[in-house]
Amino acid sequence: MKERKSDCRFSSLVLNQVLVTDLYDRIFHFFVFALLLALPFFLQNCAQVAQPPGGKKDTLAPKLVSSIPSARQLNYDGKFVELEFDEYVNSENLQQKITITPQDSNTYVVKSLPKGIRLNFNKPFLKNTTYTIDFADGIKDVTERNIAKNTKVVFSTGSVIDSLYLTGNVVDDESRLPLLSFVVGLFAPTDTLPINRKRPQYFARTDSNGNYRIENVKAGQYKVYGFDDKDLNLVNNTPGERVAFRDSVLNLNRNYTDVNLVAFRGYGKPRISRRERTDETLGLELSSGIASYKLRYGRPTSTSAVSTSAVSTTATSTSATSASATSTTVSGSSSGDSLVSFLENPKMIRLFRPANRAADDTIHVTIMAEDSVGNVTELRERIYFSPLKTRAKNRTGLTVQVSPPSGEPIDNNLEFTLTFNKPILRYNTNQIIIGPDSTKPFPLTRADLMWSNNFSRLVIARKTNLRDSVLFRLQKGSFISVQGDTLARYSAKYIIAEEDSYGLIAGRVSPATVGAAGNNFIIELLDDKYKVIRSVYGTPSYSFGRLKPGMYRVRLIIDSNGNRKRDIGNVQKGIQPERIVYAPGTEENGTIRVKQNFELTDIDF
Repeated sequence: MKERKSDCRFSSLVLNQVLVTDLYDRIFHFFVFALLLALPFFLQNCAQVAQPPGGKKDTLAPKLVSSIPSARQLNYDGKFVELEFDEYVNSENLQQKITITPQDSNTYVVKSLPKGIRLNFNKPFLKNTTYTIDFADGIKDVTERNIAKNTKVVFSTGSVIDSLYLTGNVVDDESRLPLLSFVVGLFAPTDTLPINRKRPQYFARTDSNGNYRIENVKAGQYKVYGFDDKDLNLVNNTPGERVAFRDSVLNLNRNYTDVNLVAFRGYGKPRISRRERTDETLGLELSSGIASYKLRYGRPTSTSAVSTSAVSTTATSTSATSASATSTTVSGSSSGDSLVSFLENPKMIRLFRPANRAADDTIHVTIMAEDSVGNVTELRERIYFSPLKTRAKNRTGLTVQVSPPSGEPIDNNLEFTLTFNKPILRYNTNQIIIGPDSTKPFPLTRADLMWSNNFSRLVIARKTNLRDSVLFRLQKGSFISVQGDTLARYSAKYIIAEEDSYGLIAGRVSPATVGAAGNNFIIELLDDKYKVIRSVYGTPSYSFGRLKPGMYRVRLIIDSNGNRKRDIGNVQKGIQPERIVYAPGTEENGTIRVKQNFELTDIDF
């Protein structure tokens, strides 16, 4: 019996040992299996190129070791271009960085190599053609992202390398400042306005100083155009982008320097891009800004662009105490239709539903939109309003912006500009208080008020002999909008500036500067943001007095056609913009610093 018990204990021990051994084997195999699964990951991390810890920072740019084709190689017949560097490199947005001239329809695929880049082209290169492929700053090392230098490959599929070049500078028409990344391109002389339809044969982009250089150009005749290229497609197909052009065809039989261009905003015809429709108003958003507009009612009766019998009828105040607002209209319809409207901003025309019209009634109008240089575009529109009732909480009340802002020192020859968010139907001058205090307001007459933008903008000008301060107050209900809402009370107080707190800018215009234009010129005073403050016409000895201390610019505009305004260019008609000359200024950025009680009388042209 005892032997049988001892055998059982022995068997039990053996069994436990076997189970423990089996458990250890399973755990071992599990770890081995897990290690095998993780091994590729560890090996991949070990293979990654990285800056070793410690030591000096890598500041050296990758060097180009070799290229296929080699530099300035002749008779190349391959379908790829390959660059090899002395260290590991990578590329970012290379398709947008690479410049290939001359341009053709041959597309390519970028392939990254450990120490280089390869471009695989879909078709053979053109025969007997010199190619320039510039990678710009698209290739960098993988450690410190140092940009590879001299990554330009020039080769020829023929027996010669074209070596002609042209250089120049591009400045903005308005500011005369250099333009960055402005495309200057060469087109065939037979192309008509090519920048809207096709890419240039040869091109370059300007640097931060506005300079460009087009190299390795084949001898021949070319038209020179420049344009903004915001979408990087080498085509000027965005309305309002700046353009530039050379007046005559360039006969490129030698190297040219100083082919300088002036870039101006191209004329883009506005179109209605969006409609904001409620039961009370209709907002027509335009694709480009305009300066003014007129409405012609009724369906068009002919294909004529503008009615020759159209007469403008602008609303005016018949008394000093009230006015009725109507939109600027043009005759040409006997329907009796009329709409109140105004230019809410340069890209938005806001129209208001007449009280006697149902929301879904349709009024046919033609909008004659005019830009700042007189180009007129006709836009035909069916005007109707939303049948859904606007909630009272969603209705915008009547508000006003007053300039100058409260507390600013002003001249005693008072001038206040009131800009309303909707046209005014009625106003009461007795509730407009301007004076030393509320008990002594100055009486206002029609001569003191100047309305514009269909009774949504009011300038109040009043000469006074005030010396200390002035109160400007609009009592509640002083203005009532076309929607019947009243203006809330507004009050502001201003300090009258001392006579010696102003400065002066004056100078002379030399006949040699103006040339054949004679006295057809404009002198404009601008602030440091290029906003026009004052101007004079045809005055050889000019003077801008009573200037607040600050930074200004002065420029001379040669009015070549004598129409008393500055005309931008027209690339379709081959007309350059009228010339602008800026005074050098007293500061590094070309501005003129005006101080209190200080006169600058030598700002000459």
